[in-house]
Amino acid sequence: MSKEDNKVWYKVKFKQIQPIHIGYNKYGVINETRLFIPGQTMWGALTNAYFKNTGNYNEELFENITCFYPMIENEVLYPKFKDGEFFLGDLSEKEFRKEFVTTYISTAINPQTLSAKDESLHEIDVILPKNIYWVGYIGLDISNFEDILKNLKNVFIGGDTRYGLGLIELEKEDINQAPASEEMHYKFVKKGKIQIQEKNSDEGKIQEEILDEVKNLIDNKNLTNFVKFNDLKDVDEIEGKLELLAEFDFKQNIPKIKEESGLYISVGSTIKFKFS
Repeated sequence: MSKEDNKVWYKVKFKQIQPIHIGYNKYGVINETRLFIPGQTMWGALTNAYFKNTGNYNEELFENITCFYPMIENEVLYPKFKDGEFFLGDLSEKEFRKEFVTTYISTAINPQTLSAKDESLHEIDVILPKNIYWVGYIGLDISNFEDILKNLKNVFIGGDTRYGLGLIELEKEDINQAPASEEMHYKFVKKGKIQIQEKNSDEGKIQEEILDEVKNLIDNKNLTNFVKFNDLKDVDEIEGKLELLAEFDFKQNIPKIKEESGLYISVGSTIKFKFS
């Protein structure tokens, strides 16, 4: 039996307590935030929180995890592109930023002159905790998932967590097993990326069977997780965008790139395949 066979997917929700910054683009001194939480970022946050509470650093424990999206007034805002513009639910990126994002400005001070140091101006975009929850799915071992979740205290997500940013809290009373109709969409997901190239020999799956199954699941649907562009075949059309993603090591305060970047089809995009 594969270790994946004993995992069950749960829909989980985190309440945002502090402003959060999810690193994205940098324009000069301005650090822009993403408007969703990539699975890799949430994986790093949960792995670190579990380590701090148990002393056990286990990279595989939360690796079956999706990207997380904001829930506002009981509606999860899933991504899509419309006329080339990124949306979360019915809110365009511009509208979401206007309502929920602000910019913090800081600078380093020269102690001798009490004036700002040259080239030290720092601007960082943050998502404000305006009654926002973050919703996604995690695949956990059914035999001990309760013990795992009770050790997720003081979860800090994103950047600048040492300066009053990033705290989110797991809503432990609102954890639900995903129905089979939803669970099938996430069984190939690791760290917010759909894994097509990983062969599951325990189930006797061959590469083409996995690819065909994934194609049927995501064809002409808005992606909620990233897909590596080079893993796909028979692509007819992509609407959305491509971006470079790297694998990070989250064991240190400042995450370091662990693997080379890859070109991925971004969340919200749609892929149309040529079916024979």
